[in-house]
Amino acid sequence: MQTSQTDPLLEPFSTARLTFKNRMVHAPTTMNMSDDRGYVTRQTVGAYEALAAGGFGAVCVGATCVRWDGLINERMLGFYDDTYIISQRELVEVIHNNDALAGIQLFYGGLIPGVGATFPLEPGKGWIPGTVSWGPSGKYPIGNQQPGVVPTETYRELVEAYAQAARRAKEAGYDYVSFHFCHGSLPHVTLSLLENQGRNDEYSDRFLFCEQILQRTQELCGKDFPLIPRLVCDENFVGGYDLDYFIEHYAPRLHALGIDALDCTFGSMLPAQSRDPEVSSGEVIGGGFYVPNLVALPYIKRMREGLAARGIAMPLMGSCNINTPEQMRAMVGDGAADFFASCRQSLDDPDFPRKITEGREEEIRKSTRTGASLLAGNIFGKGVAGSAQNAAFSRDREYRLVPTLQPKKVLIAGGGSGGMEYAITARQIGHDVTLYEKGGELGGVMAWAGNYRTLPNMEQIAYQPDWHKLMIAKLGVDVRLNTEVTADLVLAEKPDIVVVATGAVPALPDVAGLDAALASGFARTIDRVLREGPETLPEGPIVVWGSGEGIELALDLARAGRQVRLLDAAERFVPAAYIGSRSKAVLNWAGKAGLETEQGVRLEDVGNGSLRIVKDGKAEALACAALVVAPGRTAHDPLSQALRGSGITVQRVGDARTPRSYGNAIHEAAYLVRHI
Repeated sequence: MQTSQTDPLLEPFSTARLTFKNRMVHAPTTMNMSDDRGYVTRQTVGAYEALAAGGFGAVCVGATCVRWDGLINERMLGFYDDTYIISQRELVEVIHNNDALAGIQLFYGGLIPGVGATFPLEPGKGWIPGTVSWGPSGKYPIGNQQPGVVPTETYRELVEAYAQAARRAKEAGYDYVSFHFCHGSLPHVTLSLLENQGRNDEYSDRFLFCEQILQRTQELCGKDFPLIPRLVCDENFVGGYDLDYFIEHYAPRLHALGIDALDCTFGSMLPAQSRDPEVSSGEVIGGGFYVPNLVALPYIKRMREGLAARGIAMPLMGSCNINTPEQMRAMVGDGAADFFASCRQSLDDPDFPRKITEGREEEIRKSTRTGASLLAGNIFGKGVAGSAQNAAFSRDREYRLVPTLQPKKVLIAGGGSGGMEYAITARQIGHDVTLYEKGGELGGVMAWAGNYRTLPNMEQIAYQPDWHKLMIAKLGVDVRLNTEVTADLVLAEKPDIVVVATGAVPALPDVAGLDAALASGFARTIDRVLREGPETLPEGPIVVWGSGEGIELALDLARAGRQVRLLDAAERFVPAAYIGSRSKAVLNWAGKAGLETEQGVRLEDVGNGSLRIVKDGKAEALACAALVVAPGRTAHDPLSQALRGSGITVQRVGDARTPRSYGNAIHEAAYLVRHI
C-alpha cells in the first residue's frame, strides 16, 4: 500500500523554473468548447475547473490556435489578438484557485485542417471557412487530400504568431506555455523526414521552425518564462525519424534553448507505413482499445538513456494508454518519466489525483477506453471532448449535484449501466432509491461483454460495472437481486418515479428449429456463451451466426485453436455499435487467424447437431458441435405501456429505448436524474 510519503506520484518535482506539487499533469487535450470565434466559454471554464479541482499538479489548457487559418475544429480556442486575454484569465483563475499550475498549449494546423469534412474540399482548404491545409511539401496529406505548400514568408509570419500568442498567455497569467509540435501540426510535419523534403529555403533545416518559435517566444516573454513543448520523439514510420535521430539531431538544440521539460509523444497522423505492423504510428499517439497499456513507456526509457549518454539532463513527461494507479506509477518509475500526463483518464474521472492523494484509489472510475466522445461526436466530427463513462464532463457546472429538499421514491428496474448510474446519482441527491435486478448480479451486459480469453485489454470493460457496483455498495443503495419488476410490483410499491433500464434482448431470427435448439443447448445466444465463458462450448466445430456482434467471439475461438465459421445474412459486414473502432484491429487479426466473415448467407433451419444454410443460392448442410447466435439486439421495455394512466412518472434509459452503447445509458440516466 502506497502512502503519501512513499508514493512516487505524490512527490513534488521542480524543473528549472517551476515546482509541481505532484507528478500528475492533465495533458493538453483539445476540448472544442470555445465560442465560434475561439473565446473561452462558461463550458470551457467549468471543464478546466473540474480538472484543477481533481488535484493535478498542473492543468494544461488544450490546443489553442495562434492564427485562424490553422483551425482544425470549429470550437477550438484561439489566441489571435489581445482581446482574448481577458477570457483566458478566467481559466487561469479557476486553475490557480484549485492549487494547480496553469499551462496552455499553442497550435497551428498545418496538414490537419480538412479532417472530418463531409463535403468535397477545394485544393488546399480546410472545411472551416478561411482555413488552409498545407505543409512543407504537401506530399503526405492528412485532412485535405490536395494540400498546398507553405511559403517561406508564411513560416516567418507564423513564428511571430506563435510568439505573440505566448506573450498573451504570459499576460493572462499562465505559469508555462506548451507548444503542439506533434501529430501532424505544421511544426511536426516540418520536423518530419517524410513530409519535409525538397525545400530549397531555410526551412529545409527541419528543426529551424520550432527553434525560431521558441527563440522568439523567449525574446518576448523572457528566457526565464517556462516552456514545455510537446514533440513527436519518434515518428514510428518507415523512413521517418526515430528516437536515435531525434536524440542526435533535435534534442541537443532543444536543450540549448533551456526548455523546462519535454512532453514526449511517439506517433503521427501522416499517411505513411508504420514501422510496427501490430501497433500503428497513430495508435501510439492516443492508443485504441487493443493497444498495449503503457505503450509509450519503452520509448520513454530509451529516451532517458539516450539523453543521459549525451549528457543531457531534461525532465520528461510521458503519456498514452495509462488508466490505473499502478500504470501511472510505472510511468514515473526508475529510468522513466518525471511526470505522467493524463488525457482520457482525466475526462473519465477528473478527481483521480485527489483520490490517490486521499487513499481512495478503489473509487477511481478507471477508463474503459471506449466511446471517448460518445454522445457529442468527436473533436474531428463536429463534437466536443467528452466521456462515455462520466456524463458530467463538459457539463460540470450545470451537472453539479444539489441535495433535494423534496425526496422522491424512485424504483429502478434493471441493474445495468443506466440503472446503476441513475441509482447512484439519485441517492447522492437524496432520493429514496430501490434498484431491482432480474438476474443474480448487477452489471448488465458490461459484466460479461469482455469475457474473452485471447483478446487484449478486455479486463478494462469491467472497470465501469465494477465502479458502479462499488459506489452502489458505498452509498447503501437498496438492491433487490433475482427480482423481476412487473406492473403489479410497481403499483404495490407506489413509487413517484419508475426508471425502465431493462436493456435489450437478442433479436432472434424466425428460423425453423431454432427455439428447440436453444432449449436443448445445441444453440446458444452470445449472451449465454460470454456469461458462462467460451471454454464451456463443446469440443468440435463451432458456427457463429451474426458477424456484426459475433466477430470478437469468433476471433477469440479461432485464436484459441477452435474450428469456427462466422456467417451473416447481410451482404456486407457492419460491426455492432459497441465494437466501433475496434473492428479494424479485429478484422486484421481475423485475417491472420484464417477467419473470414461469410456474408449473404441465409440460415434455413436448425437441427440437433446440424444446420442448413443457403450460400450463393446453393443449400449446404453443416454439422457442428454448437451454434452461437449473435443476431443483434432489440429493446426490451415491459413496463412503460403497462403503467400508462397509473399516475407514476416513467422514464426509460439505455437499450430499453433502443440498443446502442453503455455510454448512452449512462448519459441518459445522468440527465434524467438531475431533472427529477
